[in-house]
Parts: sequence; structure tokens; C-alpha cells
Amino acid sequence: MSAPTLTQGKASTALLSLTIPMILGISSNLIAALFETYLIGLIGTDELAAYSFTFPVLGALTSFMLGISIGLSSVLARTVGSGDHDQVTRLATDGVSLMALTMAIAAVVGYLSIKPLFTMMGADETTLPLIQGYMEIWYFGLIFFTLPSIGANALRATGDARISGTIMVAGAIFQMILDPILILGLGGFPKLGMEGAAWAMVVSRACLCAATFYVLIFRKKLIVPARASFSLVLNSWKKILSVGIPATATNLIGPISTAIIVSLLAGYGKEAVAGFGIASRLEALSVIPLFALSASIGPFVGQNWGANLKGRANEGMKLSFAWAMGWGLIVALIFLFLHEDVATLFDSNENVVAYTSTYLMIVPISYGAWGVLMMASATFNSLGKPLSSTTMSIVRMFVIYVPLAFIGEHFWGVMGIFGAASLSNIIMGVVSYSWNRKTYAPQLSPLPVAN
Repeated sequence: MSAPTLTQGKASTALLSLTIPMILGISSNLIAALFETYLIGLIGTDELAAYSFTFPVLGALTSFMLGISIGLSSVLARTVGSGDHDQVTRLATDGVSLMALTMAIAAVVGYLSIKPLFTMMGADETTLPLIQGYMEIWYFGLIFFTLPSIGANALRATGDARISGTIMVAGAIFQMILDPILILGLGGFPKLGMEGAAWAMVVSRACLCAATFYVLIFRKKLIVPARASFSLVLNSWKKILSVGIPATATNLIGPISTAIIVSLLAGYGKEAVAGFGIASRLEALSVIPLFALSASIGPFVGQNWGANLKGRANEGMKLSFAWAMGWGLIVALIFLFLHEDVATLFDSNENVVAYTSTYLMIVPISYGAWGVLMMASATFNSLGKPLSSTTMSIVRMFVIYVPLAFIGEHFWGVMGIFGAASLSNIIMGVVSYSWNRKTYAPQLSPLPVAN
């Protein structure tokens, strides 16, 4: 395994070396998800609404995955920065076993709770059977969906995002090939609808999982499949979970609040839920650079802080805040002019288009501030302060967003719900920036001049 690379050269160059492959990897996966949404929309509005109902649950499962991945990335990056290579391989190996165990338990619990959970969320006799068929297959492939994530985070924590990005792109392309074949029944295959989308995920992620672990075991030698005492494994799990549990809680807040919002929107009919589902996919695609940068700033700050280059870590933080605001402004302007044109690409139903368009007109105004919040949260996680990140997310969702959504829905309907999302992002963007500066500015050493 090579020496750490994020502590050398220009900070902006090091950040870009992590972020650009991540943009490609995340873009490919979200484009695949958007393409899948489009294909399901071709089948019908009922299927699109059922598909949208699954977003909060899939988001919750992703939160568990990201929590453990973030915990591993945090302790791994600081260990890489300190130069303890044996401990790096120990942590990476034990992180994978922790993810596998956690997701196996989540799959069983999730499978048994499909019907009561989605009924509680507002699914009816039309959408519930569609949801059940999709989720039963999805849970079967959950472990294939999650293990590549922790492998990719391990690679990024060591400063190598190129290989993981390449594998992510290949997996997404394979899924996009399978989706129309299985969803629409092309090439002699049966038309499986939503169940076809689930099978496309399982098959493509299984291949992605195999490729990722080939790299981790045989090329990078980050995972060492050798026996270790349970006390050593437990020690690694404790280190990972000290960040991973609060990070999971932070990431779970979003899906829980989304489930609440979907329940509110369900009162306006399946068109409102479908419109929200389309807008959510478009939102995820448009903020890819923010997701990628937040995934990159953690390893960058962690390695430099671990190497006692705090001034360089601070430069990375400030760059990430500035880039987040710049990208947020670009996206807001694009949707300001094209919100209706984009919405009509996914559904011909006028009501679905209207709900999608309304969301895209209001919420993107806040993406820059949301990006600042992402960067501040990633920084707190990377430096072993996940409770700060969790606190910010709790305040954003349950103190600001959800109460404002209920108030806004009462006075202004759906527009009030979407306005609450925008306002909560803006408020917490300002708060998170101030919190970050007050926490880390007093600890900074002067920034050395780069050669």
C-alpha cells in the first residue's frame, strides 16, 4: 500500500483528484436511477407512485450503509495519515465484516416489515402489491448493494478514488443495460416492471461487489482474510462505530423526514407522490458534485489532521464551502428557467408535471447552503466529532423542516411543504458554517507555503 497522497501538493489539486472520480461514479449511479425512474414512468403512474414510496425506506437502508462507511473512512484516513499501515489493513478488514453482519440483520427485519411499514406510510391496495414485489427482491440483494460502498470508502480514505470510481461507473452502465431488458421485457425476456428494476439492481451490484473485493484483496491488499482474535475485531468495530453510529443517525434523519413528507403528499393523491419522486431523482442528480465533494473532504481533512497539517486541512474546508455555494448557484439558475421542460420528460400527466415543476422551482434555491451543511458535517465526522453533525441534522429536519412543512401545508398546500425544505436548508447552511469556523479556527496552525 502506498504512502498517503493527500498531505502533499496543492490542496485544491488533491481535493479534485478525489472529487472528480467520485463525480463520475455517483453520476453514473444516479443517471442509472433516473433512467430507471423514466422506464417505470413509461409503465404507468401507479408504478411510478409505488416506486416513489420506496425512496424513504431505501434511503434508510443507505443511511445504515453510509454510517458504517463514514465511520471506517474517518478512522482509516487518520490512521493512514499517522503512517500505521498494519492498523489500516486491520480496520479495513473488520469494517467489511461489520457491514456484512449489519446488512444481513437489516435485510431480515426489512423483509418481515414490508406490508405494515408501507401501509403506515399511506400505500393503498393499488400500490402496495407493487411495492411488496419490488422490496422482497431488493432485500435479497441488500448485501451486494452495501458491501461495495464500504470498499469504495476504504479506497478513498487511502487517497485512491480512481479505481473505485471506475468500478462504480461500470456497475451503473451494466444496470442501465439490464433495466430496459427486465423492466420492459426486451429481447425475449418477460416484462417484469418494478420487479425487473429490483433484479437489475441485484445482478449489477453482485458483479460490482466481486470487482471491488478483487481490487481490495489482490491489488491493494487492504483486506487481509486472516484470522484475528475477537478482541481485536471488537476493538476495530468500536472505533468504527464511535463515528458510524452517530453518522448513521445523521443519515437516517433524512429518510425519516422524507417518509413524513411523503405521508403528507399522499393526502394530495398519487400524482403528488409521483411528482415528488421525479423531483427527488432530479435533485440527487443535480447535486452530485456536492455529494462527491462531501465524500472527498472527509479523507482530505482526516489525513492532514492526522499528519498535524491543520492549516492545510483548513484550506480544504474553505475551498469546499466556496465550491458548494458556486455549484448551488449554477443549479438554481438552471432549474429556474427549465423546471417545467425537465418535468415533462418523465410523465405526461399534467398534475405530476405540475408537482415536479413546483418543487424544482422552489427547493434548488437552497442547494448552495445545503452543500455547505454537507461539507461541515463531513468535516465533523472525519475528525471524530459525529455528534456535532448529528445535532445539525436533527435541528434541520425535526426542529425546522418538519414543523415548517406542517405549517406550510396548512396555509399553502404542497407549495408550503416544498418551501419548508428550502428554508431549512438555508438556515442550517448558515448555522453549520458558523459552527465549523468556531470549532476549528482556534486550533489552526499557520499554513505552510506549498512548493
